[in-house]
Amino acid sequence: MFSAKYKDHERIEYELKTLYDVADVNVSYRYWFTKLLQFCLGIFQWNNLPDTAEFTGRDIELQLLLYGHAWLFMKRGKYYTVHTSTYNYDVNYQPRNGVYANPVIGDDDFSINDSLGAMIYNSPIMDTIEGVKLDGSLFTFICHYARLLADIDSTINIYTVNCRITDYPIAKNDQMKKSLTNFFNKRALGQKAIIWQNDEILDAFGSVPKNKVTSDTLKDLIECEDRILEKFYRDLGIKFRQPKQAQLNTEEVESDEQILLISCDDMLKYRQDGIALFNDKMGTNISVKINPLYDRKSFKGETNNERNNADDNAIY
Repeated sequence: MFSAKYKDHERIEYELKTLYDVADVNVSYRYWFTKLLQFCLGIFQWNNLPDTAEFTGRDIELQLLLYGHAWLFMKRGKYYTVHTSTYNYDVNYQPRNGVYANPVIGDDDFSINDSLGAMIYNSPIMDTIEGVKLDGSLFTFICHYARLLADIDSTINIYTVNCRITDYPIAKNDQMKKSLTNFFNKRALGQKAIIWQNDEILDAFGSVPKNKVTSDTLKDLIECEDRILEKFYRDLGIKFRQPKQAQLNTEEVESDEQILLISCDDMLKYRQDGIALFNDKMGTNISVKINPLYDRKSFKGETNNERNNADDNAIY
């Protein structure tokens, strides 16, 4: 693991020298989790945040996407949102109290309904369903797709490297094993390598044929990754690409459009309900809407220039 004592430029140099390992599922999983979370952070735009707010729209979204709720509140004349744990549920299994601990503003135990603040939820699941704690955030949703994509990336990388190998080697002693390991490590990096030949090495070396890697196999894997991404976007209510209209009748297209609008509309409703309560308590005028670049309804008929210039005053 890279030590924190190094400077940023040293860290970059170190990472470049060690070479990013796409075949490592853990490495690719972290990559895809970050990429998908970044995508989700852009779905909603928060506007008219007061000057005394110690948070941005990004901070609100991180709470909602990772934890399923965001507690917006006033303390010492400023507005904050920090990670909050909820407890003490009412007859409908909704939390009455919350608690937070923050290194900057300290810790507090508060009543959700009576305090100078409001709870915003990410989805209709909220925190629980009939007393069962469930994930109302997008955390497990993102994890699910990040793992699928990481597995595909790993397989593609392994298949690609294996295209350079004609047989799987068999070493009959440790010396031959080390020599072959070095040889194939260099082959994996695209470097030239030579195995020095003598009678001893020939006696210690063997091989078995490997399964044939075809271009169709790689194409199928790439298409599979593309379809997984398409499903991720569709589950959020965002179209990944335009369907071929010749293959769909009008009823199928309209049905697809309806499905595309469900998830984002639900998440928007719970954000708007929560921020409306906060505005009523605090006299603020914060608003939230779907980013036009992600909104299926506003995306239709817009020109590229209109989309590029959409809502320059949005706060992230």
